[in-house]
Amino acid sequence: MRAGSDPFQRLLGLMFKAHPWHGVSIGEEAPGVVTAYIEIVPTDTVKYEVDKNSGFLKVDRPQRFSNFCPVYYGLIPQTYSGEQVASIFAKRARR
Repeated sequence: MRAGSDPFQRLLGLMFKAHPWHGVSIGEEAPGVVTAYIEIVPTDTVKYEVDKNSGFLKVDRPQRFSNFCPVYYGLIPQTYSGEQVASIFAKRARR
């Protein structure tokens, strides 16, 4: 039997969705090559955002020409550190 051809595994794949931070590996070759969720590319007219609670990709806002995204924007799984990053920037802002 080919990998991925098991009907039970296919059904489970349809029923359940991996959460972007907790259910998807950063990648076997990290940090050289990593898995990434790209939420917007420079040519997109809509900005998407991964919902932190559900893991679903949701529309965040339309992109206007004055708000051009110059690079790919997204996240690397299992790297969410909002409070840690916020505290680092809060300390820098007080200087």
